Amino acid sequence: MSNTKLLWSDEFDGQAGDSVNPAFWNFDLGDGTEAGIPGWGNQEREWYLAEQAKLSGNSELVIHAERNHDEARYPAYYGKSAEWLSAKLTTKDKVEVLYGLIEARVKIPSGAGTWPAFWMLGTNLNEVTWPQCGEIDILEARGRDSGNLVATLHGPGYSGEFGCGKEWRTPVSMVDDFHTFAVEWLPDSITWLFDGHPFSRKIRADVAPHEWVFDHPFYIITNLAMGGGFTGEIDPNLTEAKMVIDHIRVSSLNGVGEVFIKI
Repeated sequence: MSNTKLLWSDEFDGQAGDSVNPAFWNFDLGDGTEAGIPGWGNQEREWYLAEQAKLSGNSELVIHAERNHDEARYPAYYGKSAEWLSAKLTTKDKVEVLYGLIEARVKIPSGAGTWPAFWMLGTNLNEVTWPQCGEIDILEARGRDSGNLVATLHGPGYSGEFGCGKEWRTPVSMVDDFHTFAVEWLPDSITWLFDGHPFSRKIRADVAPHEWVFDHPFYIITNLAMGGGFTGEIDPNLTEAKMVIDHIRVSSLNGVGEVFIKI
């Protein structure tokens, strides 16, 4: 049994309609074109806006994806106005994590084409680029199969569709209630948990002969993507989807784990 100590959290307290704490969070905006990766590298169909992520007033963050009905705005990489509006939040340059228990309590959306995610990227992304920086996917799910939880590592030689990971059938639907998605990240291993139940573990040997790139600080990301290569076609009858996050927390594990707050 691990001894945990809370190091940082966002409980998403605040008034209904407020944005998130700017001391913790940034927003990635647009369709990825300005970042040099149109479609965010995954052929996604959404355009990210800060206003699509708001506090509920009930200690929750709601990421709201909805169809875009304004054909004069949000020109997307696929030659017309973006089909969907959504939000993507990151702690880049604000909250950095090195080892520990990283968890989020989330209610994921239903609907074919939805792609909720809670994940992390190495803080050296700008210097070494992806996938050398490392990526830890704690939660990924496809709206067309809400009982399938995807947990993956990406690094040099094991990225994209060749990531080192596992797809696991959850014992209950992820859309009917909140569930806790977490990793126990230690220097030589990463273990994924669903509601406290470990279901996958990766160690250095699992990525050999490639490099284990999970020994430096990472930052946290959460977003609701729509469409793309991972999740497939969007249900044409779907008009909106909501990803609701109760909290995000980082704790040490038996004294292992650090959080760096950039001020």
